[in-house]
Amino acid sequence: MKNIINRPLTEMQKTFAKLHVENSFGEHSMSNTDCAKKAGYSPESSSQRAYELTNPEIYPNVCKYIEELKNEFRKKNNISPDKHMGRLQYLGLKAEENKMYGIALQSEIARGKVAGYYIERKAILNNPSIDNMSLDQLYQRMRDIKKRNRYMDGRREAMKKLKEEKDEEKEKPS
Repeated sequence: MKNIINRPLTEMQKTFAKLHVENSFGEHSMSNTDCAKKAGYSPESSSQRAYELTNPEIYPNVCKYIEELKNEFRKKNNISPDKHMGRLQYLGLKAEENKMYGIALQSEIARGKVAGYYIERKAILNNPSIDNMSLDQLYQRMRDIKKRNRYMDGRREAMKKLKEEKDEEKEKPS
């Protein structure tokens, strides 16, 4: 495989990377697809280009440049996890002093997320996974599957019988 991590970036790639970093944060964030469109990629293929440009296995040089831009952004804005946690702590305490407990709680939760104490999980509630089912629910689910596929039982037996007959024919000497 070619060493493309040090390959120079095209102007469109540089523009995409800058837009990606500038618009990843805040109220006016843009999707990667929108960044690709704004960088000049075709609207029809912008989603695919955005995926490729942010995939280090496909474009490691672009991903490296994006990380460099992010690091510059952090340095320029003097952002570090410790300073971020300290600021959240300060804001939470001020909110608590003013009896704004909801905001203080949100600040504390945000601090916990920065520290890695919380993991966001999204679950589809109308289709629970088997990991979250009770034993009764699992048995009911198995009965439903068996009921939906009941026509397969006869076919399975017929296929098994055909296979056995075919195997017997192969074993008989001609």
